[in-house]
Amino acid sequence: MVDIKSEFFGENYPQPSLRMKQDQVSIAIIDDEVDLCIVLSGILKNQGYVVNYFNTIQEGFLGIKKMQPDWLILDNNLPDGLGWNKVDEILELVPNVNIIKISANPDSPRERHRDFIHYLIKPINVSSIIRLVSQTN
Repeated sequence: MVDIKSEFFGENYPQPSLRMKQDQVSIAIIDDEVDLCIVLSGILKNQGYVVNYFNTIQEGFLGIKKMQPDWLILDNNLPDGLGWNKVDEILELVPNVNIIKISANPDSPRERHRDFIHYLIKPINVSSIIRLVSQTN
């Protein structure tokens, strides 16, 4: 079996694939649930999106800095911190990214003042993500 993450990681740093075409929409996923990342990225790739995933905030920051995705699917509870608390730092790395915040906790605080931030509660419906991405791009 091919280790999917090995495609994106060299010895120490993420090496995400870059867009194949200028008009392709790219999506990064930062979530520690590996199975979710594999399934979600597979479905989104089959829909024509360029997708890379990362399982920690640290990996994600390195990956999105290089990838410059159009969209970021961001989990809150990650092994190395709360992903939702890192939105301002993410926007410094990728100023125009649209963010979909996901969480298994329906009581997670939400920032309603940001138009580019969307919220989904796990378990997520992939068609909701596809609808958001296709309506905005």
